[in-house]
Amino acid sequence: YGLLRYLNPDTAAALAADPEPPLLFNYLGRVAVGGEHEAWSVAPETGALPPGVDPGMPVRHPLELNALTRDGAEGPVLAATWTWPRRLLAEQDVRALADAWFAQLGGLVAHSGSPGAGGHTPSDMSLPDLDQDELDEFEAEWRLT
Repeated sequence: YGLLRYLNPDTAAALAADPEPPLLFNYLGRVAVGGEHEAWSVAPETGALPPGVDPGMPVRHPLELNALTRDGAEGPVLAATWTWPRRLLAEQDVRALADAWFAQLGGLVAHSGSPGAGGHTPSDMSLPDLDQDELDEFEAEWRLT
């Protein structure tokens, strides 16, 4: 979003007039949990992802979602922290949105394990001018051999 709005001369003018989005989504990546020898890990005493914002500071977005994937002994776990001004949004409304978000993610995970799901997209390949139909044909041929 920011690259298109602020740094791309072809799209900046069209997006400059748009209002700031009401939701900030920040995926912080994938980290190891509490590993002593990891180059980058979450401190083991951190029970939840900290919001990283002083509650007394003004907010830029009515709702902010910071998420990361923690690699632990039991496998990867998605952690998410939702922050919002309590005078602007009710906790039950944010909780309903968060529950719906996690339900949709669960549905996506379930779908990805079903037969016929998955595969590559043109953005996964470094071949110029390859469209999805051609890629699907290549994958179908490969499965038959």
